[in-house]
Amino acid sequence: MQSGQNIALNQTSLRLSVMYPKTAQFRSDIDASAFMLSGQSKVRGDADFIFFNQPSAPNGSLSLVSSGESSVFLLDLNRIDNDVAKIAVTLVIDGNDSVSGLQRLHLNAEGVATFDIPLEGRAEKALILCEVYRHKGGWKLRALGQGFNGGLEPLAVNYGVDVSPPTKPTISLEKRIEEKAPRLVSLAKNASVSLIKNNLQSVKAKVAFVLDASGSMTGQFKQGNVQAVLDRIAVLAVQFDDDGDMDMWGFAEKHRKYKNVTLDNLDGYVADIQKSGHRGRWEILPGLGGTNNEPPVLEEIVDTFKNSDLPVFIVFITDGGISKTKAIKEAIRRSANYPLFWKFVGLGGSGYGILEQLDTFTDRRIDNTHFFAIDDFARMSDEKLYDLLLEEFKDWIQAARKERIMP
Repeated sequence: MQSGQNIALNQTSLRLSVMYPKTAQFRSDIDASAFMLSGQSKVRGDADFIFFNQPSAPNGSLSLVSSGESSVFLLDLNRIDNDVAKIAVTLVIDGNDSVSGLQRLHLNAEGVATFDIPLEGRAEKALILCEVYRHKGGWKLRALGQGFNGGLEPLAVNYGVDVSPPTKPTISLEKRIEEKAPRLVSLAKNASVSLIKNNLQSVKAKVAFVLDASGSMTGQFKQGNVQAVLDRIAVLAVQFDDDGDMDMWGFAEKHRKYKNVTLDNLDGYVADIQKSGHRGRWEILPGLGGTNNEPPVLEEIVDTFKNSDLPVFIVFITDGGISKTKAIKEAIRRSANYPLFWKFVGLGGSGYGILEQLDTFTDRRIDNTHFFAIDDFARMSDEKLYDLLLEEFKDWIQAARKERIMP
């Protein structure tokens, strides 16, 4: 396509990919965004501004996934509200560079057309790449490549978005991860997709990690699976919690609360706590013993978070051997009165007992648990893992608010 050209869209789903590889000298951030506009070319409200901190329309008709040097917009044209006349897709440079510092700016409307935006000699920091607009009962795509003076804020204001401090865009999950733990950027991408799918991208929560350190977990520690799971939960902690801290407990016969996990101490965290003292013959973590005893750590976590002003997302890792059914049920029953949600994860084990049966445990205020098992961690994709981790969390949040367990 050429600038100004339009083409009819015959499909109901549209995938728009924007690729913007940088030159070696380019140092600025790049943000792709979209605006859902009325017939007056204005957003109806701030929810119509789709960007890295609000990557999905409320009804899921438009979503954005960005990573590295590309972004993808997914449009379900059948679900676009009737009073949305067009959707403007934009790109903004946040920094000292201009669009001429890019190697290339390429738009691909999958199965429809491609558009290479001319960049040479251009000084703009913002471009309106294209518009998807209604036409005679259908939809069309118009290539633009139109420059816009200023950055994201004046562009947003032009379309009627309120950019006062309470709603001003904040840094995305991938960008926050990239600053301190670049090895986890691919995990952040997968987490972002799952968060969008589950409509959890704007949820704030505390995160806690509980680790079975009984003797039967030795293989999972040695294979690196425990640290790998911790890495993946830490990414969610950065998304859910402004300070990115994650409370950490280990348990076997006894239990212990360890220093909070952060991106600064995440590398080698599991190995470090294993070296934190003298270990007995059957011990994985010093001083905890070698057999299972879940109830005391469950009760301590309830007492720690029962007055939390935020929902608490607790990931509990175990390889099974669960036998203290009555005491576990009592701890879960008590926790259901507070803003606590338990995600029990079976890791390469068996004998999960009551943890597998909690969906039928009705003697509590609300259902605040979910269980799934991973038989072979190495064979589970990160995308699938994040989907399972986030399953039922949104449902619980809604139920907890309805019961006035939390605001």
